[in-house]
Amino acid sequence: MAGIKKKSSLRDKASKKSQLAKINEFKQELAVDAPAQQDPTYHENPFLKLAKSTKKEKQQVKSDKFVSKLILGDTRISKSALRRRKRKAKEQLKPKLDDLLLNLPDESGADAKHEDTKLFIKKVKRENKPNPTKASGIKQILKQESGMFKTALQNRSTNFASLKDMIQQNLQNNAK
Repeated sequence: MAGIKKKSSLRDKASKKSQLAKINEFKQELAVDAPAQQDPTYHENPFLKLAKSTKKEKQQVKSDKFVSKLILGDTRISKSALRRRKRKAKEQLKPKLDDLLLNLPDESGADAKHEDTKLFIKKVKRENKPNPTKASGIKQILKQESGMFKTALQNRSTNFASLKDMIQQNLQNNAK
């Protein structure tokens, strides 16, 4: 079998001719417009013309864009950053308002006299009780209890009267 040669159809031939015709029309239009456009930057096919820009020009364009962004203030700030700024502004106002309140004159003289008398704060004296959760605290508590028990036995008038008195004293001390 010999190789079969494929014949081109009429439809293919017509489409090729129409494409060539369109290209020729486009070239003719360009040729007609060419004398009118004597612009040196004009090129027949703009996609084939490469942009001729130097490195300095590119840097200048980039810096100009950056400066324009700064001047216009078109910095996109997130919602959370805006909320944070508002919150900080409110917090900065709070101490200033407190200072204003302190600087205002008092309306009642009795309140001012009452505040002047309380210049000193009463200091609460701490009772250094042993901690029952620690081993050293437990030892101290046992020593105290054994000492109290010995004194109770020495000072007894009856068998249980002194113990009863000691228990009542402990209950009164714990209630305070």
